[in-house]
Amino acid sequence: MDDNSSNETQSRLVEVKNLTKTYHRSKVETPVLRNISCEIDKGEFVFIVGPSGSGKSTLLYLLGGLDQPTSGQILIENKPLSTLSATGLDSLRREDIGFIFQSFNLLKTLNCLDNVLAPFIPTGQAGTKRAEAIALLERVGLGERIHHRPNELSGGEQQRVAIARAILKKPKLILADEPTGELDTETGHEVFEILRELNKDLKTTIVTVTHDHRYIYEGDRILKMQDGKFLNSNSSQH
Repeated sequence: MDDNSSNETQSRLVEVKNLTKTYHRSKVETPVLRNISCEIDKGEFVFIVGPSGSGKSTLLYLLGGLDQPTSGQILIENKPLSTLSATGLDSLRREDIGFIFQSFNLLKTLNCLDNVLAPFIPTGQAGTKRAEAIALLERVGLGERIHHRPNELSGGEQQRVAIARAILKKPKLILADEPTGELDTETGHEVFEILRELNKDLKTTIVTVTHDHRYIYEGDRILKMQDGKFLNSNSSQH
């Protein structure tokens, strides 16, 4: 391997190779992803855009190991997800991947701080992460609302809690599925400004799926999807 190839491999976080996903229901085959390939570098902020049904959310779930492809491979830091056991996938999602969803997925009975700390409760690390969680909530503008519960927060504030929760474990990759889908334009811009700031400061790789084109130019690269394929030929270039 020459120096250029070695450097490219070291800088690459995600590689998708000839990925296909087909669902089978009542003897009917529904292709969702059709032999797609792309590469995402460490520290990159990528938007995946396309109409409903284009396959973008399916791709995101496959990247997070939440579903398995029909064929093809996904590599994280040059390691195929297909070689990981169920325990290995759980470990990858727990330690290296942060998820941000449109619906926020906050626990209604917990306040902001405890929601951010929730992923660390099973491992007994919540106590040691408390000060860092408070600092993150302050960073996303919720320093005075850490003891408020989700029903006392606006949609934008709830999404900020979800962002802080995803960032706290210092993941290598954040996957965001329509993170501004339930927010107004101004609040949506605020959410993406926070994500962009964290991307730049922490060098966290962020992949965001959206059908809303209002925010996509805040990223480094845009991958356009339609009918299970990438429309742009530069899905592996910058």
